[in-house]
Amino acid sequence: MNARAKLIQYINDSGIKKQHIAEQAGINPQKFSLIINGHRKLTVEEFETICKQGLSVNPCMFFN
Repeated sequence: MNARAKLIQYINDSGIKKQHIAEQAGINPQKFSLIINGHRKLTVEEFETICKQGLSVNPCMFFN
């Protein structure tokens, strides 16, 4: 499983509303939804922002 898939699984398992994560990360909720649903690529910058600002976790936790 790649880091993007692990991030999405973490988000789904966390129970945190996706809209809340998007707002915390400063990402438009519609854009965030496209990213989470695989309809838009996730950039490294967005990945880092979602982890650090949206979820308050270290991005490294999604890499083995």
